[in-house]
Amino acid sequence: MKRLLYLMSFVLITKTAAAQYCTGKVFGTKDNGTTEELPGANLYWQGTTTGTSADSSGKFQLVNHTTFPAKLIVSVVGFKSSEVLIKQQNTKDIKVVLEYEVNLKEINIETRQNTTMYSSFNPINTEVISGKELLKAACCNLSESFSTNSSVDVAFTDAVSGAKKIQMLGLDGIYTQILSENMPMLRGLSSAYGLNYIPGTWIENILVTKGTGSVINGYESISGQINIEFLKPEEQKKRFFLNIYANAKGRAESNLHFAKKINTKWSTLLFAHASDLSMKNDMNKDSFLDMALTRQYNLFNRWNFHNQKNFEAQFGIKALLEIRRGGQTNFNYKTDFGKNTVYGIGINTNVIEYFSKTGFLFPSNPYKSIGIQTSGKWQQQNMYFGIRKYDGEQKNIYLNAIFANIINNTNHKYKLGASYILDNYKEKYNDSVLNRIESVPGVFAEYTYSNPNNFSLVAGGRADYHNLIGLQLTPRLHIRYNATKSTTLRLSGGRGFRTANIFIENQSVLASSRVVVIKEKLNPEVAWNYGISINQKFKLLSNESFINIDFFRTDFQNQVIVDFDQHVNKIIFYNLKGKSYSNSLQIDFAFTPIKMLDIKLAYKWYEIKTTYNDMLLDKPYVPKNRIMLNAAYSTYMDIWKFDFTANWLGVSRIPNTLLNPIQYQLNAYSEKYFLMNTQITKKFRKFELYLGCENILNFTQKNPIIAPDKPFGNNFDASMIYAPIEGRIIYTGFRISIK
Repeated sequence: MKRLLYLMSFVLITKTAAAQYCTGKVFGTKDNGTTEELPGANLYWQGTTTGTSADSSGKFQLVNHTTFPAKLIVSVVGFKSSEVLIKQQNTKDIKVVLEYEVNLKEINIETRQNTTMYSSFNPINTEVISGKELLKAACCNLSESFSTNSSVDVAFTDAVSGAKKIQMLGLDGIYTQILSENMPMLRGLSSAYGLNYIPGTWIENILVTKGTGSVINGYESISGQINIEFLKPEEQKKRFFLNIYANAKGRAESNLHFAKKINTKWSTLLFAHASDLSMKNDMNKDSFLDMALTRQYNLFNRWNFHNQKNFEAQFGIKALLEIRRGGQTNFNYKTDFGKNTVYGIGINTNVIEYFSKTGFLFPSNPYKSIGIQTSGKWQQQNMYFGIRKYDGEQKNIYLNAIFANIINNTNHKYKLGASYILDNYKEKYNDSVLNRIESVPGVFAEYTYSNPNNFSLVAGGRADYHNLIGLQLTPRLHIRYNATKSTTLRLSGGRGFRTANIFIENQSVLASSRVVVIKEKLNPEVAWNYGISINQKFKLLSNESFINIDFFRTDFQNQVIVDFDQHVNKIIFYNLKGKSYSNSLQIDFAFTPIKMLDIKLAYKWYEIKTTYNDMLLDKPYVPKNRIMLNAAYSTYMDIWKFDFTANWLGVSRIPNTLLNPIQYQLNAYSEKYFLMNTQITKKFRKFELYLGCENILNFTQKNPIIAPDKPFGNNFDASMIYAPIEGRIIYTGFRISIK
């Protein structure tokens, strides 16, 4: 399969490079009779679907018609359409002049944009989750932004800290590369709690890519990429925005945005976030808090500069402080810390980071550019779970330089570049010191072919030299084929690798009395991912609908195994010895049965197998079957909005507990259960009010903590969690916007 990827890339690139074109330029007449370059004009051969668009200077290149002479149709809003007779193929320097349309009639256009979208033209399988989709739920932070999305699953890491993690294709979120505007964001120490550090109101949209993504963004993507696009200062129509949220469990949050356009070149946007959960909740009366008490302060200031000619830049700085306290309800830090009398947890996090993006443009060649991305991050995380302690510090530097251009015409694009990542880790678990430095320079190349009719591909490769593991090669290929205007087929395949941070990525091991055993030196994790998807759009009940089916397989060459099954009092880390793979099938169906009512249905089937101690077993806590329903109804102008989401989760395997005393043994499989959420929003002139309920049926996992009465005993374990423990949550809030 690996050789096939290379061969397909070579054959397709060679074949498509032979295509031939007609070229020219489009002009428009002014009121005084003179002409000017006309950008954005639409051109196509009469009687076909073969077409293109003029660039910013009016230039165009169009694939030859199958027969000549042929008529070229040229049109643009505000000008009269024109028909140009082209007598022979490969005609160059065609000049098209369109007359100004003086009698334009006023028309009213009313449309509704879907809040989630699949592109029919992008060869990489990407789903766009818009900011409007995020407003369908409370969406206080990134970990809660996927409650109405079927591609990304969210799960708890343990029953005491309140941390959440994502899963894609049935695999843990550490195999999903999370990006901030195409730069690595949540990795290293931030992989455990980083999803809670991104407030939902800061997000403009989220791009979810299944399978391996672009090599330009790095080598770590195995099961997918999630790219977070934040609100941009130059695009903000809202000068001031305020969101206030509160729920019945004592959680309160506020988010403030302030945008300012300083002049024609400079603009800035300030984000501020504060949240607090100070009410103690113990719904199941096991003497442990259902959620850790949390206080967070978060600031982000970004700037944009554009000289209106050939240079633009973005840069910003973020700062975060978070304090978490949990454990038994009567824990007192001043009197109980460090003792084995009352169990408590504490997590203190400090983060400072910056980013910059600069672009050098070439007005004479609008498709040529140089981009430089840089970021730096310092994070300190100090944690204690009972008498166990972890102290971590990470210093990170990231650099990515990209050169982009075309080959002859816009159907053939390429990008070349180099990157560098430096991670300096200082970690201490109890008395064990685990310091290391990872230095990874790399180079990459990516070629994109786009056929105006129905075909495109992205073929890329990376070569990275990791100072601890040596040279790593990362090839990737994405293909799109439009069988019809409404049918899109995609294929993808590629390799990814990463190094594991076992304590921070599996911090649930701290929330138990299990002894940590590292059997051997842990090698890098390496996997191949292959996928196929088909998207079919059609009319149902006179409205646009679609069905999307995708299947992905991930094969690990090596994986760091986290073994809970071998011994009930141990957690054992070792390299994969045997098979480890993931099969993921997902079917999405969306339709509009009546005007203003949107329905989304999704079904997912997972087969996730890993070799544990010479036995091929299902991965724990991953349901094989899931079903999601989302219904969204709004009145005219979105004055009222009603949203409802239901998730059904099937059974999942639970690690073996048969060697525990009988009162501490768990069933081999979890329960099936439903999760239902709803929200109502009322829009006023300058503000919105919303009221919602999460977990309407009040379902919770029974006895989520093993041996809560003996938290310092050998059987205590708060890591074996597969369902919510909070119960029903009623919330309310309002949003104020000032233009």
